[in-house]
Amino acid sequence: MSLLQHSAAELLSKMREGDVKSVDVVRAYAARAESLEREVRVFLHTAWEQAVERAEAVDRRRAAGETLGLLAGLPVTVKDIICTDDMPTTCGSKILETFRPPYNSTVVQRLRDADAIIVGKTNLDEFAMGGSSENSAFETTRNPWDLSRVPGGSSGGAAASIAADFAPLAIGTDTGGSIRQPAAFCGVTGLKPTYGRVSRYGLIAFASSLDQAGPLTRSARDAALLLDAVSGHDPKDSTSADLPATRIATEIDTPLIDLKIGVVREQLGDGVSADVRAATEESLKVFKDLGAK
Repeated sequence: MSLLQHSAAELLSKMREGDVKSVDVVRAYAARAESLEREVRVFLHTAWEQAVERAEAVDRRRAAGETLGLLAGLPVTVKDIICTDDMPTTCGSKILETFRPPYNSTVVQRLRDADAIIVGKTNLDEFAMGGSSENSAFETTRNPWDLSRVPGGSSGGAAASIAADFAPLAIGTDTGGSIRQPAAFCGVTGLKPTYGRVSRYGLIAFASSLDQAGPLTRSARDAALLLDAVSGHDPKDSTSADLPATRIATEIDTPLIDLKIGVVREQLGDGVSADVRAATEESLKVFKDLGAK
């Protein structure tokens, strides 16, 4: 079974057990990206060589029995609207084409504290103003499932990086749907966290009262793992909720008995694909069978 076929949680378990090395995981994703990036156009900046070096460092620390972070050795992509001190942050705009932030966003710092390995910055609609990832100043990202279609936006590069198997984890941002919509377009899991749950410090704002950084992954379990790593109170962000960091990954198998799920039926009206409507109804049936209301 290819390393690329494993979820982030599975890869993490294999690395902890000594069955797989982080450097092999990073190299597998790098090879995949190298073979398809010209067609999909996910990245505005890559750091594969640096990622390999960091993976080797994680492997050495793991072999030495050191305590490692929650995401130790896992590759992650970051939407290029989030500040990184060692990579450009362009927001998909020529205005910031040469901008290199002097500091890391809190989200990026928490990824690094968790020993995740950032492999590159992903494309977006310029300053996150768009819903298709066609409005970047640098390139147009394609949907990996069908290159004639868009991946959604504005976090289209992040969603496409998961769908194309360029990384097991990605961070996007969502103001009015910019994680959730591309997640739907690309067939991956996307979550906009509750406002204040994830720090906005270092996130270049589209609408400060709505923006949130959040996970794009292959599964709910992986999304919970990534959210747990980046959430929590941040004194640098005045809108950050003064609450403990989440521990959703440890509770994800909790039964859904009596859980209430809201559905906006108006979103399933005229103009919605019959396949989408059928898939939604099937999902609701599964939730009901699991005990949800």
